[in-house]
Amino acid sequence: MKRVLILLFIITTSAITVSAQTDSTYYELGVKNYNSGYFVDAIVQLKLALKETPESPAVYYFMGLSYNAIGNYQDAIDNFTQTLKYAPRDAKTYLQRAISYSNLGKDKEAMEDCNHSIEISDKNELAFLTRGYSKYQMKDYTGAIQDYSKAIDINKKYATAYFNRGQTYRRLQNYAPAIADFTEVIILSPKDFQAYSNRGLAYSELQKFPEALADYDSAIAIKPDYPNTYYNKGFIEFEKKDFSSSETDYTRAISLKSDYIDAYYNRGLARTEMKKYDDAILDFQKVLTKYSKDSDTYLNLGICKDKQKKYKEAIEYYSMAIEYKKDNSKAFTNRGMAKYYNKDKAGACEDWKKGIELGSKMAQTNFDQYCK
Repeated sequence: MKRVLILLFIITTSAITVSAQTDSTYYELGVKNYNSGYFVDAIVQLKLALKETPESPAVYYFMGLSYNAIGNYQDAIDNFTQTLKYAPRDAKTYLQRAISYSNLGKDKEAMEDCNHSIEISDKNELAFLTRGYSKYQMKDYTGAIQDYSKAIDINKKYATAYFNRGQTYRRLQNYAPAIADFTEVIILSPKDFQAYSNRGLAYSELQKFPEALADYDSAIAIKPDYPNTYYNKGFIEFEKKDFSSSETDYTRAISLKSDYIDAYYNRGLARTEMKKYDDAILDFQKVLTKYSKDSDTYLNLGICKDKQKKYKEAIEYYSMAIEYKKDNSKAFTNRGMAKYYNKDKAGACEDWKKGIELGSKMAQTNFDQYCK
């Protein structure tokens, strides 16, 4: 069964100032606009301020913050670099440039800037959070946990650090501390639906399905229009063989996200178990609109046609499954049975032989029963 795990990492910016500010009126207007959320207006005013004071690190700094706020990360980096030209020991500018690098996916550069920031001042929890995120992206999960823990040491109520550390623990399949961290997030931010949802995923991995379902219900109560929670809830219900509830939750996920292909796939599996083969076929065909060469989807289409005793169509789907995955032992085994029912005993026995070569015990059983 396909499954998507949802990760959330949060990096925030803060309106802080460097030393050596300017007396420019344009600068004051730019800062005011920035703090009011009018970032484009801030940029206009700050550009005018630069004409009056072209060597002001404060102006470049707020230009960088404003560009970062509108998603123009390279211009933000360029302005923070100018800030550092005139204020080379400003820890917060290194940090803000690190955030811009991180937003561009340049994790090595982000980590280097965080190192500079922390070297100058090791009391800013955001610097450790940002470096931890970069380490996570670079698959240094142990290092990420260490940085998130340092951020928490500085600020015991830093919900984002708990959340990110919990995600990293879960990535390492260390579910107990992950649950503890998500629980801390919920204590600090009771309306954080992502914390409930991700704690539910951790409970799910531990096969603690009642706890997981309770967390998903809490997440849905807080944010009922988030499709992934319904998706993850549907997965657990399928595992518990509650196929009707699973179908319902996958349908809810699809109603909120019409192109949710994994939800179509899983709903197709649930509908197959419920013997709603025509509906399942429609779901699997939807999957093929995006993944036209997905062997497992063709396999499941074949199974549906098999159940409907439409053996010729089943054989065609199993053949497609084999075309896109040459070692699909179940497709060979199932195609053999479909051929047998379609009165092609020789073809069936050949498929079962191939299934046996691929390690299928069912193919061996069928071959022994029908081909000897």
